[in-house]
Amino acid sequence: MRVLIISDTHSDSIEKLPASVLAEAKAADAVLHAGDIIGLTLISELRGINPSTYAVRGNMDSMVTEELLPSKRMLQFDGVAIGLIHGEGSPFGLENRLLYEFDGADIIVYGHTHKPFWGKIGDVYFLNPGSPTANRYQPQGTYALLFIEHGRFRAEIKQI
Repeated sequence: MRVLIISDTHSDSIEKLPASVLAEAKAADAVLHAGDIIGLTLISELRGINPSTYAVRGNMDSMVTEELLPSKRMLQFDGVAIGLIHGEGSPFGLENRLLYEFDGADIIVYGHTHKPFWGKIGDVYFLNPGSPTANRYQPQGTYALLFIEHGRFRAEIKQI
């Protein structure tokens, strides 16, 4: 299974996403967006490309209610439990705070910092795709691909 992971797009339309991200959305089995979307049109358009698109609300998505977009969700893909959340507050210690948000997650996918990260903290893997459009700390935008097969997984951070 191939999962595209994006966050912090800060855009209201897929027209503002890089062509490589749109191509990955078409090729993926699922798309996860870890918040700071800015407009629900983007999620609707992503679902038009890939119906298996899941998103959460970020701290900049104040116009979106919990009923329309949850602040966190737990997903299962091929035996792998994934907690999807945006994150908030200081980037320092964010991963430690997110550990308390999910029981039993194998991977916590998050955003907020605009800095890509893939690594293990304690018994949980953390995956932050960075941002494909608002790359504050990187010379270029980033996104992530998560590959899952029979309960095993690996991730890659991709530069645009």
